[in-house]
Amino acid sequence: MRFEAFFEVRPEELNGFIETWANRTPSDERVKIVLPPHISAEPVNGITGFVVFESDDFEAIADYLAKYQFKGAKVKLMPIWEDSALAKELVNFKEGKEKAELDWQRSDFKKIINWGSTKTLEILPLIDWHKSREDLKVEPGVSYLIRTDEKAILFDVGLNAKQSDPSPLLHNMNALGISTDDFDAIVISHNHSDHVGGGKWAKEKTFSLNAHQIDLGQKTVYTPIPMTYPGICPIYTENPTIISKGVATIGAISNYLFRTADHMGRVPEQALAVNVDGKGIVLIVGCGHQTLPKILKRTEALFEEPICGIIGGFHYAVRGGPIKIMGMCPHEYGGTWKLPWQPVTKEEMQENVKLLKQRNPKIVVLSPHDSSETSLETFRTVFPKEYREIKIGQSITI
Repeated sequence: MRFEAFFEVRPEELNGFIETWANRTPSDERVKIVLPPHISAEPVNGITGFVVFESDDFEAIADYLAKYQFKGAKVKLMPIWEDSALAKELVNFKEGKEKAELDWQRSDFKKIINWGSTKTLEILPLIDWHKSREDLKVEPGVSYLIRTDEKAILFDVGLNAKQSDPSPLLHNMNALGISTDDFDAIVISHNHSDHVGGGKWAKEKTFSLNAHQIDLGQKTVYTPIPMTYPGICPIYTENPTIISKGVATIGAISNYLFRTADHMGRVPEQALAVNVDGKGIVLIVGCGHQTLPKILKRTEALFEEPICGIIGGFHYAVRGGPIKIMGMCPHEYGGTWKLPWQPVTKEEMQENVKLLKQRNPKIVVLSPHDSSETSLETFRTVFPKEYREIKIGQSITI
């Protein structure tokens, strides 16, 4: 992804800033300079100069731009696109949206009946943006351990941005006394870095719980696109699929996301539906790229039971997001169902909330890994009794 960083330097500091130019040379190969730093003869709206570079690693970006602050410069980061490439992607975006909508209109599945139910449902967050204990590690990704009467499922495997060993996921599992023996299935919601263990794995259409792919034995894996894993043949669940008694995927629903990174574009995503005995269906969602209206409509078309609750991410990066780098919130520009320069508005988010409110859910949980505090607070306000917080290590029991 390409970025432009604008910097503002006080006139009395400018000489020293220029003289230390060598200190601002990227030392990380994850940052590639496209246009070296330039200084204006005089400031324009306070902007002294700029630099253009490419990177897919936000930590590397933050480290690089920190070099500009040593002499008191203020830095503002923005994503940018080359004009002709942008024009091409606009065409792709329009065509991709039309194709995804056509596929949605053509989708037609039979009702799933007699699929059973579970008396108990526990969701234990292992990776997300908030935590219940200081010894646990947060990251803007998702991994939940889901337990029912008959099944234990690992839903997504986090981000592991640094590709550390152990990963934040394995670190948290160890801290919580959980091992890979404590689940017998894995469900991948969609092939994005924050859900499959990192960008390198997303590019290879696989996933990893750690910096290297560990032995998972004979676990059953369900994926929304064809994916691989050493020693395992993942089950491609394009269509709704029953996983166990009272547990099913609702099938992949595709959306086209503006291509801000290699893994954007057409994104099929699946959610889990769990039928809790005497209560109804609890939906467990990764990022909600499908959009909430389509998730609700698909679920109601598939099952006779009412929607009892919804838990997970919906990419409501309204006026912010989980991370901020030099004034830029990446989730505002990438991963939404809109164009980068048309961020999701509070009004659009509230329309989605109204749809959910009409279902009278008994439990509502919004993941902070891809949503802003503005959105979280809206959900808390609209659902004062139903809302619960997602925190790593703190179980949500239905």
